[in-house]
Amino acid sequence: MGLLTADENRPIEYAFDMLGQYNIRRIILVDKDKNFSGVVLQEDLFDYLEEDVYKVDLKIENIINKSLKLQTVCIDDSIKKVIELMQKFKIGSLVVLHNNKCVGIVTEKDILKVQFNEVNLEEKVSLHMSSPVISLKESIFVTDAIEVMKVKHIRRIVITNEDDVPISILTNRDILKHVKGNYTRTLQNKIKHAQEIMNFLPEPIIEVYYTHNEDMIHWVNTQAQNVFGENIIDSKITDIIKKEDWDYIKDFLKDQKILKDLNIQVKEKVFELSGSLMNSSGNNYIKLLFKDVTDYELEKVKLQQIIEDEIAKRIDSEYLMMQQSKLATMGEMIGHIAHQWRQPLNQLGGIFLNLETASSFGELDQKYLQQKLNSCNEIITHMSNTIEDFRYFFRPTKEKELFDICKYINNAINLIKASLTYSKIKVKFQESDNKFFIQGYPSEFAQVVLNILSNANDVLVLNKIKDPYIEIVIRENNKKVFIDIKDNGGGIDNEIIDEIFNIYFSTKTKEEGTGIGLYMSRLIIETKFGGKLYATNSKDGAVFTIEFTKTK
Repeated sequence: MGLLTADENRPIEYAFDMLGQYNIRRIILVDKDKNFSGVVLQEDLFDYLEEDVYKVDLKIENIINKSLKLQTVCIDDSIKKVIELMQKFKIGSLVVLHNNKCVGIVTEKDILKVQFNEVNLEEKVSLHMSSPVISLKESIFVTDAIEVMKVKHIRRIVITNEDDVPISILTNRDILKHVKGNYTRTLQNKIKHAQEIMNFLPEPIIEVYYTHNEDMIHWVNTQAQNVFGENIIDSKITDIIKKEDWDYIKDFLKDQKILKDLNIQVKEKVFELSGSLMNSSGNNYIKLLFKDVTDYELEKVKLQQIIEDEIAKRIDSEYLMMQQSKLATMGEMIGHIAHQWRQPLNQLGGIFLNLETASSFGELDQKYLQQKLNSCNEIITHMSNTIEDFRYFFRPTKEKELFDICKYINNAINLIKASLTYSKIKVKFQESDNKFFIQGYPSEFAQVVLNILSNANDVLVLNKIKDPYIEIVIRENNKKVFIDIKDNGGGIDNEIIDEIFNIYFSTKTKEEGTGIGLYMSRLIIETKFGGKLYATNSKDGAVFTIEFTKTK
C-alpha cells in the first residue's frame, strides 16, 4: 500500500475516518501542491474534542471489548513468546504479569527496538518491557482516561476490574473509534442549535454557498424569509444583492475573511451588512447579516439637510453682519474724513475772507487773485485725494495676493491719523529693517488694524488718559509673525476679556457701537488668513495680537 496522505484543509471528521479505516496511528498532511505540511497523531485529535462529544458520564467499561481476552505474558517469558502471541492474535501490545499483578507492558515499539539491536529472542521480557504501568479501573470515566493520556503523553492504559486484575488495554484509538459517530452527531446538533438561535435574532441572516461558477443561497433564518421572501433558498444571491455589490463583498471576504458595516441598497431599503467567510469539508460558505438602517439613513439625510440649511442661514447672517460692520465702519470713516477736512476747510474759509477784505479795500489785483486761487486748488486737490484714499481702502480684494504688512498698517494709521491728532494721541510704529509679507487680502487686513486703532482711540478719549498713546510692534519667530497693537487706556476687565470677540458684545451704548467690530475682525483673520486674533492686558492697557503663519 502506498503512503497515505490527507489535504491539510480536510475537516476533522475525515481524520477520524482514515484512522479507523486503515487502522493507523498518524496521518501525513500535505498542502494544495502535495508538499509535506505536517503530521497529525491520534492523541492530537483529543485537543480538538469537547467533552460533550464523548459524553461526560461515559465510563471505560462502556467502550472496552470484554469479549476479547486480554493477552498476557509472565515476567520470565521470552521475547520470542511475545512476538508469537502478537502475530497470532494480531495485537500491538501485551501485559506483563508477576504473581497475577501487572508489572509492565510490551508494545510493537519495544519489539522493533529489540530487533533493531539484534537482541537474543530468548531473553526475558522483563529486560525490555515498559515499566511502571499506568492502570485505571473500568469504572473510571473516559474523560479521566483522556486527561491521564494527555498529561502522561501515553497511548495505552491497562484497565483493571475492582479486584485490580487486568482485563483490557485501552488505547486512544479505541476512544477515537467510539467518539467518531458522536463527533459527527454533535457537530450536526451544534449547527442545528446555532440555526435555531439565529432564527430568534431580529436581523436577517443568509448563508451563501459559493463556487467559481455560481453563488447560491444555502440557508436563511426566519427573519430573512420575512424580509426577502420565503422561497429564496437555492436561488442566486445576486437576485437580492446587486451583482457589483456582491462581487465587491465576495472579493473582500476572500481576502480579509471578515466584513463589517458595509452599507448597501436592496430595493427601497438600506442595510448595514456584515459577513464572514467559512470553509467546511472543502466547501466555501459566506454568512451575511443584514441590519436595516433605512430609517437611520433617512434621518441622516434630513439632518444633513438641516445642517446645510443652518449653514446657509449662518452665511446669510454673516453677510448681513459684514454689511452692518461695513456701514458702521463707514460711519466712523465719515468722522475721520471730517477730521481730515476740518483744517483744509478752515484754510479755504480764511482765503475767501482775505479775498473779501482785499476787494473791500481795493487791493484785489489779478496777481493776488491768481495766488489765492492756486492755494484753493491745492487745498481742494488734497481733500479730493483724501476721498480717494478712503475709497481705495474700502475697495474689496477678490484674489489673494502677497502684500507687505507694514505698508497696510501705515495705510490704516494715515486714515485715522487726523482723528488721533485731534485727540492728541501719539502713534508709535517703528518699522524694522525686515520685510514681512503675508498671503491674503490686504484691504481686509487693513480694516482689522483700523478697527483696533479706532477702538483704542475711543477708549483713550473716554477714559481721559493723560499722555495717551498707541504702539504697534511686529515680532517674529521661526514660523510665526505677531502684530501687537498696545495702548495705555487701562486695559480690559478680566471678567469680560474672553467675551469681547463675541457677536454683539459691546461696552458702548447702542448709539456708540454695534458690538460686531471685533467679532468681524476675528472672523476675517481666522477665515481669510488662517490666523488668530486675541486680547491680553499689559501693565498700562490692552494688547491686541494678530498672529500669522509665515509665508514661505
